Amino acid sequence: MTDAEKWSVWTLGVVALTTFAYFIFVALRGPGPKAMAVFALLALAAVPKLSRRFSGPRLDEREQEIAHKALLTSFRAMWVALVSLLVIMGRAKGVDTTVSLWKLAEALWWLGMLSLAVHAVTTLVLYRRGSHA
Repeated sequence: MTDAEKWSVWTLGVVALTTFAYFIFVALRGPGPKAMAVFALLALAAVPKLSRRFSGPRLDEREQEIAHKALLTSFRAMWVALVSLLVIMGRAKGVDTTVSLWKLAEALWWLGMLSLAVHAVTTLVLYRRGSHA
């Protein structure tokens, strides 16, 4: 298993832990700005990166291609989710409505988690496909 695959599995675990902790927190305390504190758990995604040297490992062409495809896929998923969220909110609440700042910040945290999860899943899928990824 390569370092990228290990990082992907770790990241998926962090995303699952954060999601689980968020819903437990909301069930116990209710939704609100305090629930955003749970997103601090996403900092655990950086732990595998901190254990390496600052220069990082050298990637061969295949690993670079997989990393590039995974990054593009995660950005695409994030933009589709962001545009969908804006369109749905515009239809549901109207264009001339206001949204509280904490709800906007929370939506951005969820988009970041989506991006991390899609990047990790794409990396795992592309590595499992073989050398023609």
